[in-house]
Amino acid sequence: MKENSGWSPGPQWIPTKLKELLEDPQYTTVILAAGTFFIISALIHYPFNNSPSYYSDIIDTFWYRTTPQQLKEVVVGIPYVTYVFEYPPICGLILWLGGWLSQGSLAVFAVVEFGALFVFTIFTAHYMYLFLKYLGLSYNRQLIYSIFAPSLIFYGAYNYDIVQTFFVVLTLYFFIARSNLKWSAISLGLAVSTKLSPIVLLPLIWQELPNNRVRLTYSAITGAVIAALNGPFMIANFNTWLAGYLYLKNWGLEDSFLIWIFKNPFSMLAKDISYALLVASMLSVYIFFRTKPLLVRAFMVSAAFILFSYIATPQLNIDLLPLFALVPMIPMTLFYLFELSNVGIIITWFEFPNPTHQGVAQTFALIRQIYLAIIIGILGFSKTITNS
Repeated sequence: MKENSGWSPGPQWIPTKLKELLEDPQYTTVILAAGTFFIISALIHYPFNNSPSYYSDIIDTFWYRTTPQQLKEVVVGIPYVTYVFEYPPICGLILWLGGWLSQGSLAVFAVVEFGALFVFTIFTAHYMYLFLKYLGLSYNRQLIYSIFAPSLIFYGAYNYDIVQTFFVVLTLYFFIARSNLKWSAISLGLAVSTKLSPIVLLPLIWQELPNNRVRLTYSAITGAVIAALNGPFMIANFNTWLAGYLYLKNWGLEDSFLIWIFKNPFSMLAKDISYALLVASMLSVYIFFRTKPLLVRAFMVSAAFILFSYIATPQLNIDLLPLFALVPMIPMTLFYLFELSNVGIIITWFEFPNPTHQGVAQTFALIRQIYLAIIIGILGFSKTITNS
């Protein structure tokens, strides 16, 4: 594996041109595999009459929210302006596009939403292939860890996590492989404007930059992207925009190991402990593991966010899949145990009452978190990175 922990001002690595990639059977295999596995996810979540119709936030929650007049909010409204939406603007823009084009048809809405996610899945596979090529790692890692993954099937067409995943991959790819700070910063701004958690990568990138002037420039570009996407909604309806960001703040424990300690999903003490653990774990990686390669630390902080957040919903595993491929440290058996326990959450969620309380679904969630803790330990304390 090629060692390069961060940005350097030297000659840039030049990726293979798309025309040449399309003639490469390994590349076409990866793209076809990614497309096929996402289509399977879309089919099992699509609202066919006779389909499994596994739960999806996009179909089963976002679509069915209505106005007081019983009109579909996603069809007649604008997120952050006429109704509260709990995710940042890029998610809201994709949601609005589907609602606007649907004209009230659930079938059309699902096609637009899943179609957008399909495009991001293909783009993610493309840049992952280039990234692995730069790192000198086999494309088989991409197939095994980020495509042939149970989470891609069960949670690919579920929420907008694949969009965040794409922008995070792009952030690290431009920073490490292309030494392009501007596009890396723009990508990080887009990632944070999709889901907030990628902001934990910014201090890691600061540690790689040569001086405060460059750090300030990088942060300013990232901040400008976030401001540009949020600003119009803040101006249009500040209270409704803010309510979206406060929505999950007021949510209870979900798929967190803390439910086994406090038993009450709405325990304020449990949420305070979650915040403390998040801060402590992030600072630990920033301070005590700063000699680790950037990709390893990025994996650690992303995994720690899922481990200690009081909301650790199973679709968050999508965010980790590329890092399993890019960082060859985690045994395949452990990876699939982690993934299968994650799928167990949604399979059992609606089979038993009170799934956010101690029970079968939360047992699978606890097992997943135990595996995740072991994964973080391997990342932090293994002395070598090997091509497994």
